Amino acid sequence: MTDDTTEFFGILHWNDYSEARPRPFDEVDSEFIAACARAHEDAGFDRVLIANSAHRPDSLPIATWAAAATCRLGFMIAHRPGFIAPTMAARMFAILDRMSGGRCGVHIITGADDQELHADGDYSTKDDRYRRSHEYVEVMRKVWSSQAPFDHEGEFYQVEGAFSHVRPEKGIPVFWGGSSPASIEYGTRAADVYAFPGFPAAALKEPARDVLSRARAIGRSPALLTSLRVLVADTPAQAWERAHAIQDRLIEEVVDNGRFPTNPGEGRRAAIDRARQAANENALEGLLWAGITRVPIGRSALGCLVGSHDQVADALMEYREAGFSRFIVSGYDPIPDARLFGAELIPRVCARAKAR
Repeated sequence: MTDDTTEFFGILHWNDYSEARPRPFDEVDSEFIAACARAHEDAGFDRVLIANSAHRPDSLPIATWAAAATCRLGFMIAHRPGFIAPTMAARMFAILDRMSGGRCGVHIITGADDQELHADGDYSTKDDRYRRSHEYVEVMRKVWSSQAPFDHEGEFYQVEGAFSHVRPEKGIPVFWGGSSPASIEYGTRAADVYAFPGFPAAALKEPARDVLSRARAIGRSPALLTSLRVLVADTPAQAWERAHAIQDRLIEEVVDNGRFPTNPGEGRRAAIDRARQAANENALEGLLWAGITRVPIGRSALGCLVGSHDQVADALMEYREAGFSRFIVSGYDPIPDARLFGAELIPRVCARAKAR
């Protein structure tokens, strides 16, 4: 277990997916879900994030399967408001929370990309979605806490006699993420844990202060979370060797499969070198490296902490000093990396946090 003020979350997919060795998204591996959840539990993680989007499998069945395979591990279940009634969603999460012994958490995914929302038939504006998400959380919390049927009339939802026979064991934490003004405005009112992307610690200090000061002004005190890719080894050289090996495999794949635009008459090696140069441009700060996530098929907004166990633990402490106490840390080989983080990284960070 981590200490009272520092929590570690992993990521749980529906198969053994990794950018380092892509496999088809449509494969569902129930044995992997259970094994990966148990690996995180055994490694001392507090929760696992189960993501959601317009194209992913629903997160709740994955969480239910993983809960049945574990005893202690908590869940950060991504959920998108607006597609089912908040009263129904509240009852779904409440029964999972009770069946799992109080291990349920809900991550509100409002959706910043209009085009993605169109895939599910949602054509509301971003500002409307954030107001809707805030009201959605308000109704869910009423369902989780009310001892008698209640009515609600708001901008987006009207219910009469709403009630749940089964309520959460101790209360379900609400996670909320985003860095836009609308996200911060409504998230500070709703979140128990406010999540930021994995930008450099220095870049998150001011947004973190903004969220906390806004929350304090209305009598709230959310914890702060950030999500980081992590690649560690016993020595810095070993960590960088692994990082560059993963990058090289990905670059060769995108070039060989024609997913990287080549110049007329350009040879394979020249194309690979050009792709590597593009991926390594504009490196992030400190140990944060974008060389894997900026491969042409990667996610350009994400950085990866690369270094020895001690270097990365010290880097995470910079986020702790900026106010962050929850960390989503994920690697490129889900089960082995979870075990490695549990053996080497998590104990180091928790020891440093206690000492300070």
